[in-house]
Amino acid sequence: MSDEGRYGIAELAERGGVSRRTVRYYVQRGLLPPPTGVGRGKHYTEAHLEALVRVRELQESGVALAEIPAHGEDGGGVGDSPPAAPKEQSTWTRVVLGEGLELHVRGRRLSETQVRALEAAVHGALGEEER
Repeated sequence: MSDEGRYGIAELAERGGVSRRTVRYYVQRGLLPPPTGVGRGKHYTEAHLEALVRVRELQESGVALAEIPAHGEDGGGVGDSPPAAPKEQSTWTRVVLGEGLELHVRGRRLSETQVRALEAAVHGALGEEER
């Protein structure tokens, strides 16, 4: 989407490392708030993405989905303090920069502006025209 911080379900799912079906399921279970807007104008925000990443982190640290709402009181089903997790586990975000080219980022999300800058830099370094 053109607006930074506004995502369709497909982009939210990709950025969060889950399927669209998983996003819908998390909304149904109350782990994520429903999308903002109505009809074709429905969209997700940075807060949705943060909550989605948080749910993934909790799951990766061994917390069952049924227990995740107990880890937060913000209405999104997730809180600020993570449970103790083994140090070898971490959350990765996969960013597709082009055909056959991916960037994997551990422990942080990239903004749309940062992703576009990385795409331009990588394509420039490879001597390719930007797509």
